[in-house]
Amino acid sequence: MMNRMLSVLSSKLRRLLFVTAAAFPILSACKTTPKTVTLDVVCFNYLERPIFEIFIDNKAGDSSNPYPATGGSTISGVRLALGPKRVTWRLDGPAGSPGNGETVVARNMPVLANVAPDAEFLAIHIYPDETVELIPSRHYPRATEKGRIMASAAQR
Repeated sequence: MMNRMLSVLSSKLRRLLFVTAAAFPILSACKTTPKTVTLDVVCFNYLERPIFEIFIDNKAGDSSNPYPATGGSTISGVRLALGPKRVTWRLDGPAGSPGNGETVVARNMPVLANVAPDAEFLAIHIYPDETVELIPSRHYPRATEKGRIMASAAQR
């Protein structure tokens, strides 16, 4: 009787181990990996001074003159995960300008989401209030109306 119980228990244990082992590849495939996109990055600077080492999640490393001489360079093939982004830049300007060399972190947490499958560019718009807007697009990006207004107001 005891041998029979051990045999049944052993059989059930083997079945449970088999089912668990068979399910392992399926369960590991269910792991969510963040979706990524590869875009050409263009930076727009609406500050009254040049900035450099513009990074999005520690990638890109661009620089930009102040508006209107901004948005003229492209960093090709930057791979980014969708979701919240950390954008930083360093202040530049004539010798003695306050904050030269200081790293600024965007006050807001811009989110890269809903990127169209045919998008090729990501515009990073850095505004005087230290906020950032990320705009993916199919065509080469342009300055935003918001940026033009903020840059004009800052120059007055």
